[in-house]
Amino acid sequence: MTTQPGNPTREPIPFGLALAAGGGLTLMIVALGIGVVQGVSADTNLIGLAFVGGLLLLIAGIIGWFSVVRPFANFDDINEPHYHGHHDDHHGDDAADVTEHADHDAAHAAQPVLPHG
Repeated sequence: MTTQPGNPTREPIPFGLALAAGGGLTLMIVALGIGVVQGVSADTNLIGLAFVGGLLLLIAGIIGWFSVVRPFANFDDINEPHYHGHHDDHHGDDAADVTEHADHDAAHAAQPVLPHG
């Protein structure tokens, strides 16, 4: 099975943990909604168990996601420059640079402009 870059299931463990956390949050909201709709006649034990179960699913999903993905370990420091693929060595020939940029601008101007939509 090949996975596509935009496919959210390409990494099944974080996806499953996100589903667990989302399911827990949904279960908590449904339990509270049932309690509001049924009012005084609501079974408080069932609603309480559903709410606690949803809360445990939410906490387990969040903690599991943080332990697997580790977003704090891949933090990008804005004050530290990173290499982005541009060459920093300049050859000192300014006339050649001006000609190269003029050729690039002329090629850009020759491309047709297509409207979006």
